[in-house]
Amino acid sequence: MDLTNEQIRRYSRQIVLKEVGGIGQRKLLNSKISLIGLGALGSPAAYYLAAAGVGSLQIIDFDIVEISNLHRQILHFTKDINKQKTKSAVEKLNLLNPDCTIEIINERITANNSKDILKDSDYVIEGSDNISTKMLINDTCINLKTPFTIAGVLRFHGQIMTVVPKDKTSCYRCVFGDITEGDPSMSCSQAGVIGLVPGVLGCLEANEAIKSILCIGELLTNKIMYVDLLRNNFDFIEVHRDNNCIACGANAKDLVEILNYEGENVCDE
Repeated sequence: MDLTNEQIRRYSRQIVLKEVGGIGQRKLLNSKISLIGLGALGSPAAYYLAAAGVGSLQIIDFDIVEISNLHRQILHFTKDINKQKTKSAVEKLNLLNPDCTIEIINERITANNSKDILKDSDYVIEGSDNISTKMLINDTCINLKTPFTIAGVLRFHGQIMTVVPKDKTSCYRCVFGDITEGDPSMSCSQAGVIGLVPGVLGCLEANEAIKSILCIGELLTNKIMYVDLLRNNFDFIEVHRDNNCIACGANAKDLVEILNYEGENVCDE
């Protein structure tokens, strides 16, 4: 696929980078990235992936826009209150870049549909607001051998890690085990969050996806990046793959077929 003159002008600041070039831009235009959640993490990720020229963006969310979302979920405006987040998002993304085809999945992702929804994805970005969904995406992507990034935020803090199943990197369960329920007192509604924190983490998630598609740079694999924007600390914790991990270890099973992923919300949005 040759780039049009308009595409060359649109993406000129990317194409000039030796890590991207025309070949890399075509890779982005031919890629499909799935985004779980259109909240505080998903909003900046969606904007920057569409702007970068990702050819197909599958957005998955079943929720509606509420006024309490607006200080951090920048895809949604005051006029969008009570509107489906997928509908609100596609309106903005279509205006931003017509090169990006938006596929809407306006339903909850569950063990019954996760494989079908994500099976054709080149990359998955997890931006949900609960631990159980994060575990489901971890287990589904490992089964599909699809690379993915998971992030979470609270107050002034965030964490992010990337998993590449084909490279046998450590996974989310290697770190957090079989936790499926969060502490309600550690939710955004009770503990709070500064809106720009998920903005930073969502951009980092989009950056991981772009690097993976282009096969450039270093991904956040086998480590967790902890961000403290109150003190401007960025720390990396090395994470070793657990050979006994029930998701990615030597005797791992297809957990999507056997586990119950219904859990309580914690805060990532």
